[in-house]
Amino acid sequence: MAYPQPSLTADALILTGMGAQMQILVIERAREPYAGQLALPGGFVDPNEHPLAASIRECLEETGLVLDARTAVPLSLRSRAGRDPRGWTLSQPYLFYLDQPLPPKAGDDARRAEWVPLAEIQRFAFDHGAIVCEGLSKFWGFMPGHEPRLSEIQAFGQPSPTLQSPIFFGGTFNPWHAGHEACIQAWPDPELILVPDQNPNKPLTDLECAFAAYRHFQKIIAQRGCVYPGFLGRETPNPTAHWLPYVLSPSRRFLLGADSFVQLSQWFEADSWVDDIAEWGVVPRNVSSSELEAACQWLRLHAPNAQLRLFDHHAFEHLSSTALRQRHEPA
Repeated sequence: MAYPQPSLTADALILTGMGAQMQILVIERAREPYAGQLALPGGFVDPNEHPLAASIRECLEETGLVLDARTAVPLSLRSRAGRDPRGWTLSQPYLFYLDQPLPPKAGDDARRAEWVPLAEIQRFAFDHGAIVCEGLSKFWGFMPGHEPRLSEIQAFGQPSPTLQSPIFFGGTFNPWHAGHEACIQAWPDPELILVPDQNPNKPLTDLECAFAAYRHFQKIIAQRGCVYPGFLGRETPNPTAHWLPYVLSPSRRFLLGADSFVQLSQWFEADSWVDDIAEWGVVPRNVSSSELEAACQWLRLHAPNAQLRLFDHHAFEHLSSTALRQRHEPA
């Protein structure tokens, strides 16, 4: 019996510099699909070739740079349907960090190859924006999935390493609305970290470019905090309960809506980790007072040392991202 066979590609995410000066090596594609758009160096894996070897070979062919395989950080295999208009294509990306930005020379499928400040890029071809978002998350030393050898480097959009008591605000935020804004206004703090993730009970969202979404969220909370990019564009769900307990921080605080708070007891193994959160901030949503009180009692029972802050009502408690999204989706 013949089985369908996917194509296999390999991509190289190559970064240098720190903070706002972080740069990325990109190519301008010379051919369709996405001719003229920015992409990561990469291409198809030859028969019996290891994907890491392919990523290094493709980078050499397209940019002239020789990468060291010993420094490669593997990222998540990309296999989502529709990620490549040429057909069923899987990709294995790798992250490389260079101390010095060696001068590139375009070749093969690249019309040009150059180092570009990340702060100047708006979007990438294919799902390369999602690969960039995951790669940047490896620099966040106190978040799950970081790479120890990179965690001391301050990546584009990463908070100061001295952050002591961050407030995490997680959710799909698709789309962002005035109710979300009311949440961060209720608990204003420069240590706010917005964590866009994916609820397993909702369908995966089709973002045109995950990096564009990252830039969008950065603008929303500019001067008020920062955005963790690691779950944007991921192909697997990332419910809050699967990442929040594993944050390495001296003190953790969590901001959420009352509709999520009243379901806290149903979160994955919640009774085993809620006491590790130092402070909870709950912003009103359309829930009954009895539901809210029951949730408060459950939290006091399982997290007697945690502080609980119930914020005042606001004018946008009725708004729902799901309802707003469905209103604009085709029937």
